[in-house]
Amino acid sequence: MSKNFFEIKNVTFSIGGKNKVNDANISIKNEGDIICILGPSGIGKTTMLRTIAGLEKINNGKIILKDKVLSSDKIHIEPEKRNIALSFQENSLFPHYSVDKNIHLGVKKSPSNKNLDSKEIIKILNIDNILGKYPHQISAGEAQRASLARSLISQPDLLLLDEPLSNVDQSFKEDIQVALKQLLNKNKITTIVVTHDSYEAFYLGSKCALVLDNEVKQFDDPYNVYHFPNSV
Repeated sequence: MSKNFFEIKNVTFSIGGKNKVNDANISIKNEGDIICILGPSGIGKTTMLRTIAGLEKINNGKIILKDKVLSSDKIHIEPEKRNIALSFQENSLFPHYSVDKNIHLGVKKSPSNKNLDSKEIIKILNIDNILGKYPHQISAGEAQRASLARSLISQPDLLLLDEPLSNVDQSFKEDIQVALKQLLNKNKITTIVVTHDSYEAFYLGSKCALVLDNEVKQFDDPYNVYHFPNSV
């Protein structure tokens, strides 16, 4: 039995035969914790999320969620059987559905017993005025927030957010960060956030994994990553 809610043990993340992050070890101790993966663009952060979600396979190590092995050199649980939600940086809304229908697509599928209020999520993300519109009628920031709402409403065991606020206006960004953290904490939604924004990582995450030069350089509290970095 693992003592951690989620664990990455000695996993090399690769895509198209090219190794992006070697021999990574990251863990989430408690359900509801938020961790951030921080690093520059192109370093392999999105590949890590895609692999955790089951969209890429691994050749070594293990990915474990709630004491169940999701990925190893011998095991690969299909994405739809993981109860993991991945919110991509780019617009992933269905163009022929309204925003409202897009958001509520995953509601009935969830085996989770979390009682998430979709109206509260829609209000917090400030998208109640675009529910009747279609993806081509809204901005990139609105599409990103709608995609985030859909992921939250699906009530996953693990929520993966890829640069979740990169398209959101700076004036609005801090308010959403505060509201998002409160929402995740209140509903104990275990979350991994990928970002290149250190302020976002240090605010949202209880732990940060710093990825540089094809490896996780440091996995520690934000305070220690900032004040006591273990590399230049």
